[in-house]
Amino acid sequence: MAERLIEKKVFLGGEWVESESGGRVEVQYPGDGRVFGTVPKCTRKDVQKAIDAAIEGQKAMARLSVMARVNLLYKALEIAKRRTDEASQILCMEVGKTIHEARDEVGVYSWSHFTKAAEGLKRLRGLTCPSTQEDSNDKRILIYHEPIGVVVVISPFNWPSDIPNIAIPHALAAGNSVIMKPASTTPFSNIILCEIFEEAGFPPGSVNVVTGPGSTIGDELVSNPGTNAIHFTGETKTGELITRRAGIKKLLLELGGNGPLVVMDDANIDEAVEATILGCYYLAGQVCTASERILVHKDVHDEFVDKLVRRTKEVRMLDPLDEKSDMGPLNNQDVLKKVMTHYEDARGKGGKFLIGGHNTQGLFVEPTVIDEVTQDMLIAQEETFGPVAPIITFDTIDNAVEIANSTPYGLQAAAFTSSLKSAFYLGENIKAGAVNINETNNYWDQMACFGGCKKSGLGRELSTWILDELTETKQILFDLSKVKH
Repeated sequence: MAERLIEKKVFLGGEWVESESGGRVEVQYPGDGRVFGTVPKCTRKDVQKAIDAAIEGQKAMARLSVMARVNLLYKALEIAKRRTDEASQILCMEVGKTIHEARDEVGVYSWSHFTKAAEGLKRLRGLTCPSTQEDSNDKRILIYHEPIGVVVVISPFNWPSDIPNIAIPHALAAGNSVIMKPASTTPFSNIILCEIFEEAGFPPGSVNVVTGPGSTIGDELVSNPGTNAIHFTGETKTGELITRRAGIKKLLLELGGNGPLVVMDDANIDEAVEATILGCYYLAGQVCTASERILVHKDVHDEFVDKLVRRTKEVRMLDPLDEKSDMGPLNNQDVLKKVMTHYEDARGKGGKFLIGGHNTQGLFVEPTVIDEVTQDMLIAQEETFGPVAPIITFDTIDNAVEIANSTPYGLQAAAFTSSLKSAFYLGENIKAGAVNINETNNYWDQMACFGGCKKSGLGRELSTWILDELTETKQILFDLSKVKH
């Protein structure tokens, strides 16, 4: 672990500056609680400076040709590749995810969005529509995309490089400017992105970052009339607040989940167990698409649970920087408090802890399996965001669907079955933005649409869907009869 304290400034209008407050926010390593860096504690005045800079930066981006933006993105990609090892270690240290998970996030997922945005922009198509209002062949209707303006990207602690980078390159490709607001515990990954865009030569003000606690500066970013679109990933409660404060702005919200993983009686049990391990223990369960409820058919319950417990015992919970670690700690005290509250509630209501269930030290919580979970438990109704597999038993496919749909969330579900009929029934009747058949909840393809229904979000991101979300669709009508030939 680095001994030197990392001290960064914020990036406003193409310059690295301190905040108006002069204060600093400490960033701790979840592995042992040590402070390893600080960033500015920004104010509403800092946010206004960022917005003013972004308004001018957006004008500069919009003036660039398509190929100029494409070339900037590819230049940023080359710079990013050179910083993969450094960015991975810093991400590991601020999040607490294992070094293997950090390398995947940075090198496999995050940097890939530069290419997706550049190529997506080159393939962004408009439309020509016929006129249907009158019997005439003189009208032409053109429909195309134009920049939406200043895009605010508020990112979560669990994916501080990949999730903001889903939005940022696409926003820039479309001719927008961006203001980043990272989670207060994980600011450095966003700052690294700013450093990459600066070195690549993006216009001043096109990319900005403000840091610090979100209640004040986040509110200013969301409610200020100078911002035009909000890309937010985080808790449903915060998403609901954003919808009230943003007014008439484009909102792209990826919120909480309580993903069910259904194991039918004809499922491949070994594959379902491996999917559960990934779904429940990847990043210590701190993933919006995590397997939050494991619904198991009564006829295969004993076999599944026995194999899951034995497999859980193999999960190595070590320091995140240790190459042998399979699972690291939780990110912060608020997450720890919620996880332990859910555990105590489950114990009090008759949940059977088969393995784990303890906060061993600091932010480390054992990988846990709880059997005989009932619908009245917090762990069945809310997003736990911890390393736990709550087992709920069902007896019919309709019963499984009813349980799966019994929460206000609908982000991503999964189901294991060898029956095509059951696969279609589950896929069509479970209310979620995506249903993965014979695959873990935590699988999502980077070129497919992603987003939730019910209280799990608004809009769809990735591929061409996010370009639609971060642009205005505009119509121009021509009456050729009035044009001189």
